[in-house]
Amino acid sequence: MSESKKPVEVLWKRKSGSIRIEGPVIVRDEDGNIIDPLPDKDPERPKFCGCGRSQSKPWCDGSHKKGER
Repeated sequence: MSESKKPVEVLWKRKSGSIRIEGPVIVRDEDGNIIDPLPDKDPERPKFCGCGRSQSKPWCDGSHKKGER
């Protein structure tokens, strides 16, 4: 890995189901369109849905906190 490219750190919270990225990222859909982060969330620490319940996919909206399926 070159010095100019630093690895992106990913934190997967198994209990809550969210996946957090440490650092800024650009997220694109399958057509190449940029998917903006949720306006009330920190763009430097985006959280992705890991449970499948979010209404704001790919972003985590906290739906995993609303109980079991």
